[in-house]
Amino acid sequence: MTHHNIDSALFRMEHGESGGAAFTVNKAKVDLPKTLNPADFMILSLLQTHFNVRTILMHDGKGTPVDIIGAPEDVDFAIFSFNYLRQTFFRCWNEFKKTAWKPDKASYYRGLRDGINAELKAAKQRAEESYATGQRQTYALVVVDQTAAITRYVDEHYGKLRTRTHRTRSVNSESDFAGETKGRTIQINRPLAG
Repeated sequence: MTHHNIDSALFRMEHGESGGAAFTVNKAKVDLPKTLNPADFMILSLLQTHFNVRTILMHDGKGTPVDIIGAPEDVDFAIFSFNYLRQTFFRCWNEFKKTAWKPDKASYYRGLRDGINAELKAAKQRAEESYATGQRQTYALVVVDQTAAITRYVDEHYGKLRTRTHRTRSVNSESDFAGETKGRTIQINRPLAG
């Protein structure tokens, strides 16, 4: 798996596009049900960690719109990845629960997230190691520019945000391990522009 499928800052750098002053921040919305599935939180954390976007949950009484903020192509890819991962999480869980003894959904989803997270980190590291020092520094600056621009946008448009706290739940190790093992096999590739 080539890394530019995942990280658009690296993708843009490879294609001679830079961040800096020209960096545009965009926003899009994904509508989720009022009661979120446990998978949703896992997927949103993956998007924030690996896709150069910020995700903000906006409860409105009827549902849970999620604002996704970042460069226009990052936002598009994050929405594509969110929908892909949501289907993948549900499909993997439905397959796993038929074969497992006492399957635990929260543990399985946590494992799935951890496995995908490990794969994305490893892919990023492999890609960075394949670049010359100068390219690596340029990439780091592009990411810093993007992060700063997104933070400014969020501060200007949302003000002070509450950070969601997660309760620590007991982990079913069989479900967690199965999820992590499966997660390491999942690849997310940027769709080809048509």
